[in-house]
Amino acid sequence: MDWKKLSTTKITQVYKSIFLNQCYLCQTHCQSTICKTCHEGFPLNLTHCLHCKRPTHLPNILCGHCQTSLPTYQLCFAPYRFEGIIKTLIHSIKFNQGTHYIRPLTELLSAHLIDSYSKQSWPEQILYVPSHPNRIKERGFCQTQAIATQLAKTLKQHLGEQCPSLPKTNPLKKVKNTHAQHSLARKERLKNPQNSYLINGAIAEHVALFDDIMTTGSTIEHCVKLLLKAGAKRVDIWLIARTPDK
Repeated sequence: MDWKKLSTTKITQVYKSIFLNQCYLCQTHCQSTICKTCHEGFPLNLTHCLHCKRPTHLPNILCGHCQTSLPTYQLCFAPYRFEGIIKTLIHSIKFNQGTHYIRPLTELLSAHLIDSYSKQSWPEQILYVPSHPNRIKERGFCQTQAIATQLAKTLKQHLGEQCPSLPKTNPLKKVKNTHAQHSLARKERLKNPQNSYLINGAIAEHVALFDDIMTTGSTIEHCVKLLLKAGAKRVDIWLIARTPDK
């Protein structure tokens, strides 16, 4: 008997039973990262635009923005609205070093994606909307990179070889250190991403582009156009949340 391996296995079991088999919010013992009671308080994005997933008052419609100018991505997944507990958790990750909330959010998003892609082909590649290097130095990490990395690991456990690949180096680069989107008015947000990104690396034909939230959609649209110009034939957008209009 390999006593070293046995002890490591037991330590892992004890660690999981104490720290992982509980709700990340209320610490109730459960098999998932968010218990059913806490998840009932999450703002699901149930009524939204058919294309961009902008929260709307009526279901199964195209919002005014998409009717005027349809975004160039093929699909958009945004299971939550950016408000309430979702807003608190994402802000905690981005501004208060709350990286422990990445795991429950990615597990919730992966479950939504697995259900959504049950009848269609998965993307070949996962990319993420990056932060500028100066912003990463200020924050200490790139939150979209951290979330995308954990999301890829979670999907890999469920999909195996079918899981989209996450490149070691993200081909999508932010080269212009613009003001943070949340600090700008809508008109400024629409202009802010222009010429801020470039592509430096191989792009698959079917790409999933991840970002934590989408507000006006200007950053996402700018990045999608770059990906299509670089060789992608289809781009799907993966979000945790979509910001409701004020």
